[in-house]
Amino acid sequence: MNFAPIPPNDFPEFISTYFERCRARVPHIEAIAGKWTLEDLIPGLSDFDVRFIVREPLTAQGWCTMAMEVANVHSQLALERKDWARNLEHLPGVNLSWSELLDPKSYYPEFAQWSFYHGPPEKIKAFKEMISSRAWDEVETAYHWKKIAIYYGAYDRKIDPAINLGPYENKYPLHSRVMHYLAPPIHSLVCLHEGKTGPGKTEAFRRARELFPNQATMEEVLSLIARHYEAPHYLVEPGLSELDKSLEIYLREATNSVFCNQSWLRCKPNPTRDELKAAIHESAGEQGISQLFELVKFARLMKGRLWFYARDVAWFDSAPLIRNEMNRLRANFYEQPLQLFARHCLLQPLDAEGCLRELEGTLLSPASVQACRAFAALADPSCPDAELKNVAAQIVEIYEPFLEAMETVVQAAMLQCCINKTMSYVRLPKSALI
Repeated sequence: MNFAPIPPNDFPEFISTYFERCRARVPHIEAIAGKWTLEDLIPGLSDFDVRFIVREPLTAQGWCTMAMEVANVHSQLALERKDWARNLEHLPGVNLSWSELLDPKSYYPEFAQWSFYHGPPEKIKAFKEMISSRAWDEVETAYHWKKIAIYYGAYDRKIDPAINLGPYENKYPLHSRVMHYLAPPIHSLVCLHEGKTGPGKTEAFRRARELFPNQATMEEVLSLIARHYEAPHYLVEPGLSELDKSLEIYLREATNSVFCNQSWLRCKPNPTRDELKAAIHESAGEQGISQLFELVKFARLMKGRLWFYARDVAWFDSAPLIRNEMNRLRANFYEQPLQLFARHCLLQPLDAEGCLRELEGTLLSPASVQACRAFAALADPSCPDAELKNVAAQIVEIYEPFLEAMETVVQAAMLQCCINKTMSYVRLPKSALI
């Protein structure tokens, strides 16, 4: 098997270039962070999960303007740097203002997994102090067990297509298994075992080597990373199936070892994925209102992401990426937020449409409700493959009023949280939500 030469690690250059070009178009941007650490970014194979922090909260219109400016930078870099196609897999995911980032009401456990690369030192210091001073609680415990449940079990060979990898595509089966599907649950298991969340995947592997059974398996995983996956035996059968089995066993036994030290989760050893999810649901209970904000903050630059995916760049395959978004857009940005609002603020077990009917004419205008329905109709997971780019472009056209409605719902929910700090839990009259 032939391997292309291992590329230099140009992620620092990419991050600096991306940050400066986006700041030139959007002066509100003050800092750039990324999920995980620089050590975890494998040249030629990793994408980069950007998180932008802006000076002050933006309106839905402001977020959509920012989304399109960042998308233009994204598109231009994709044309200029064919070798950065993998780095540019998607626009930034979570995007927040400093006040949102530092507000305990909007705390998100993923924050502890971020590495800051550029930004005001005093604000980054305040962020790090907030993270280090926060006591471990059930929010972190539930977050990590839910993450484990997503990946628990055998690797699904259909779920992570090899795209935009150029000469390194033949190594992707190993990168996908190691960094995309083993690293997240092992990271969470290490965090649960140690009662704190660190930012690194590779460091979590090193800690797991010391903490969990089957040390030899983790030695091999770390060796694969160090060799840039140049391991022909594991890239063909039967080696690939051998690796799948050994990683599945490792994850199961590591999970069992954490069960022994956990009183929060009651689950029998060697559970199925469904049994594990059921045990987590029973222990975690219903999602809180903070989950609404967690969902909507991922929606802020989606207009630009879909616009970029709908464009035609000869060497950038976006169809699988649009499919990935279509599989979750309606559930994550429309159904779940409105159901959460209905349950916690209206105190009614309504579906998304029922919640909209309750809010129409009070919190939301008829035009806003119509925008939500238009989004829900377009964001259909059953969209045919041939229509993906066309539908993505249509969602872009109606996205701003939809995001405005969701941001309005979030602000009303946050207001309810503030009221509940000082008075018993009551349903707000509609007039108080306007």
